[in-house]
Amino acid sequence: DILLQSTIAVSIEVHPRFLVPDTNCFVDYLPAIDLIAKAYPLYQLMVPIIVINELEGLSKGIRNQSSKPQASACAAVEEMLVSGQKQFGLPTAPANASGARVCMMNSTASLTNLQHAVKVAESSKKALQFIKSRNPALKCVTTKGSILKTSTFTIEDDVGDLKSNDDRILETAINLCRHHIEETRADTRYITLDVVLLTTDRNLRVKAISTDLPVREIPDFIKWAGLSA
Repeated sequence: DILLQSTIAVSIEVHPRFLVPDTNCFVDYLPAIDLIAKAYPLYQLMVPIIVINELEGLSKGIRNQSSKPQASACAAVEEMLVSGQKQFGLPTAPANASGARVCMMNSTASLTNLQHAVKVAESSKKALQFIKSRNPALKCVTTKGSILKTSTFTIEDDVGDLKSNDDRILETAINLCRHHIEETRADTRYITLDVVLLTTDRNLRVKAISTDLPVREIPDFIKWAGLSA
């Protein structure tokens, strides 16, 4: 009975106006972000500072990567195998072939990772150029929900807090909702929100839903909004 008496329904009405995209939206769906920007002033993109920081890091992510250590390691292993086989009079061809196959597999995996890193880095650079193009459809916002006039300053006071980047993005969106309309009638909470978090990250979507924050995957939002090139 106590539980029944404390139960309250929640009705959320969403009027999308301020859209908060996460980092993956810019990396994987920049054309979709551009479509939303072209719909301005219908929609306003609110870019969290932490997203800009992540993009800057990703854009530089391949500088120190090299295939030389992998190649050197493969050569060293093969040399050891050949030396040992000659010492004991064992046939070298099968061992060499096996070592070559292992090194080839490792090299292929490294090449795939490198190609992915290059793609992400290039996408991040394009995203940063887009964000810093002074497009009126984009505004940079701090974790506390404060809107910045420029994307130049990307350092926040609470940088030492032990929060994940996803939590910072979520907190940014929640703080943008602090002036939402809410009232209770007949044991039902009626909430009107104009902020929507855009993300394809499942865990982030679950966290958003648990806080009554509207959240959509960006392809779904594009389809719902009827936006097209």
